[in-house]
Amino acid sequence: NDKKGTAELATGTGKTILALHALCTMDKDDCVHLFLAETTERKKDLLADIKLYNQLFNTDIVNDYNLKFYCYQTVYKWKDRKFGLVIADEIHNSLSPKYSEFFFNNKYDAIIGLSATIDRKTKYDINGEIVTKGSLVDKIAPSIYKYSINQAKEDGVGRKLNVYIISQELNSITKDFKAGSVKNPFMQTEKAAYDYWDKEHKRSWFLEDPEMKSLKIRITATKRSNILFNLPSKVKTVIELLKSISGKSILFGNSLDSLLKVTPNVVSSRNTDDKNSYIRDQFDKGMIQLIGSFKKLRQGANLKELDNCIIMSYYSSEVHQIQQWGRLRQNGDKVGSVFILLTKDTQEEIWFSKMMENMTDFNIIYCDDVEDCIKKYKENE
Repeated sequence: NDKKGTAELATGTGKTILALHALCTMDKDDCVHLFLAETTERKKDLLADIKLYNQLFNTDIVNDYNLKFYCYQTVYKWKDRKFGLVIADEIHNSLSPKYSEFFFNNKYDAIIGLSATIDRKTKYDINGEIVTKGSLVDKIAPSIYKYSINQAKEDGVGRKLNVYIISQELNSITKDFKAGSVKNPFMQTEKAAYDYWDKEHKRSWFLEDPEMKSLKIRITATKRSNILFNLPSKVKTVIELLKSISGKSILFGNSLDSLLKVTPNVVSSRNTDDKNSYIRDQFDKGMIQLIGSFKKLRQGANLKELDNCIIMSYYSSEVHQIQQWGRLRQNGDKVGSVFILLTKDTQEEIWFSKMMENMTDFNIIYCDDVEDCIKKYKENE
């Protein structure tokens, strides 16, 4: 496509290898080429992939090409610069009014976008004009090739997975959920906390003042979501599950505080780069069996001998699910296990249905509770 396009490839099927193939079509001169990503943690895996690529294809990427790594949070501020190839890793993360400014304010000879899948419908208001992620990617690097997670599974490229859905209920007995303000905190049950903000959210839709309505909808939705992300019962479920599953595991969740209640080994923005690297090295060496992450290990992280992916909390994003499941790369003939917690009679059911609507070709196993999940897991071992 005249060196301008995006490939939507299932996680684990070689997006970085494809990007390095593209780099090797460029002239070997002093031109600066870019590898753009959302987090600095991605650089570690890029360097590992370059080392592998050099071995496989008898190349020397580092010496032949002036390839620089940057994050979208940095480059969107740049203007009037010129580059050779721009590799936009997880390009969907750059498709916002702010981050996309890089592509319009700078020049480059070629661009290859990489993504598992792009949610083209997400809307933004730019100076009164409504744009979508789809319209932005069409201008920057239109999608020219797709290879889905279902296709990868059919072709035997992706790992075989058992996906366990663990149902649970809001605790309506124990007052172990902190509520109130900093000055006036109090304890209540999970159900009482959720029901209050769920009711407030529904009431906000009937406000007459448009600005107040919009603000109240956002505030109450955030409050309700944070309750689901921080449920003490989820922590207990995950700890119980970990006692019975074998192999190395990664734990994803939208609350760092909840993740840290399960394991101290969480790769996050709260840590220094050295501490995050230490946690990853300890995991790869087998010194620890469980590693946690909100965002930093979701994209491009090649974790050694990983067998289990536990998803404690989530949004409705299919992209996030594909990325998280994609951490389970091939590990011999072992079937990987994905565990997703699903809180009944909450907004989580709606998020779950949306993010799973295209995940149709996997062995989905519904479980009544964590004990039922452990029983079914052992039957499949």
